[in-house]
Amino acid sequence: MSICNFYSKSLGAYSADLCSTLITFYRDESKFIQQVVIAVQDKINRTILSVSPYLIGTHTRAEDINTWLQDESSDVSMAAICGMGGIGKTTIAKVVYNLKFSSFEGGSFLANIREISGQPRGLIRLQKKLLSDILRGRKEKVYSIDEGIVKIKAALYCKRVLVVLDDVDKMEQLDAILGVRDWFSKGSKIIITTRHERLLRTHETCRIYRVEKLDDAESLELFSWHAFGQDRPPDDYEVDSRRMVHYCDGLPLAIKVLSSSLSGKSLDVWKSHLEKLKAVPNSEVLEKLKISYENLQDEHDKNLFLHIACFFVGKDKDWTVQVLNECDFYATIGIHNLIDRCMLSIDFRNKLRMHQLIQDMGREIVLQESPYEPGKRSRIWNHEESFDVLAEKTVSTSILLVCAFLFLLEGILFN
Repeated sequence: MSICNFYSKSLGAYSADLCSTLITFYRDESKFIQQVVIAVQDKINRTILSVSPYLIGTHTRAEDINTWLQDESSDVSMAAICGMGGIGKTTIAKVVYNLKFSSFEGGSFLANIREISGQPRGLIRLQKKLLSDILRGRKEKVYSIDEGIVKIKAALYCKRVLVVLDDVDKMEQLDAILGVRDWFSKGSKIIITTRHERLLRTHETCRIYRVEKLDDAESLELFSWHAFGQDRPPDDYEVDSRRMVHYCDGLPLAIKVLSSSLSGKSLDVWKSHLEKLKAVPNSEVLEKLKISYENLQDEHDKNLFLHIACFFVGKDKDWTVQVLNECDFYATIGIHNLIDRCMLSIDFRNKLRMHQLIQDMGREIVLQESPYEPGKRSRIWNHEESFDVLAEKTVSTSILLVCAFLFLLEGILFN
């Protein structure tokens, strides 16, 4: 039996490609066998990334990126998957990576870059992971970021690769891990997930893919799979399921967290949970969303975000800018920064829009300044609380101005 026939029977269709390609170059049978083993091991050793079993809406949102990955242009291309926290950016990146990495000569998925880079020697750890992936498991010693940059450049030479950088939020992360596109061989693809859209605009030419929230039907199906293990809720749970889905407003993270927490619970518990959410947002969801607030570039933008979350959602953008500029805010650039961070948008009527859970997160930050004494908070947006603290004279000078400002917003004459 010839060596090609032996490997064809042993390895199936994949060996045919190996034989046709390699036998031409390796007339020495032992060398040929070595190359077959190396190629097969390379395929076997590539790890499939774990993803949720319920990918409702994910493949639809990944279609454009898959089309881009199939482009056989010789250019080195970069794409960014952008959106608010919890919208599904990482899941989409994992799905397209699993589908396409086998068509490249090398691949690497670097997860949680924001979190890891903030740890001691975090960027060096990420560099070592990228080197290990590209060099097929070979460990490289890296003692400094600069040394890592040099080694990454050498490893990428003459190799068509697919690299995914997940949750990037600073330029220094891109510079240390990615360098410049000249390092990459022709046909390589780079995917970045981020909440910070403008970050990619300043880092060479990059395609932007914005992830849209789930529609009502997709949201209900995803919720049902996590809560009931089927594609729609039982009849007696349908009304409350739709109320929960409405509260989540198309955010996959919130849908998964709330549906999983309610799975197997009685209707009484569901109804009680819904009432509680009106007053107390889910802490697990808010902590994830709060990352965007904590990573705003300065206190000015943080305060501007809190002002908008408390008072200006739904207001005209130009009027809001005019009012806030009178209060010594640099509102135009601040609003621009919040839009870049996927925390704010402007609709076709020029009104400021914010995802309900992002707004809840902002207001919860203010509430936690003084949970039981509204007069000690920096902002009060509830009319009843405003009247109470003013009547009881428990309000500070700064919050007095905010209370008065609230009444003016609503067109109430206040003396």
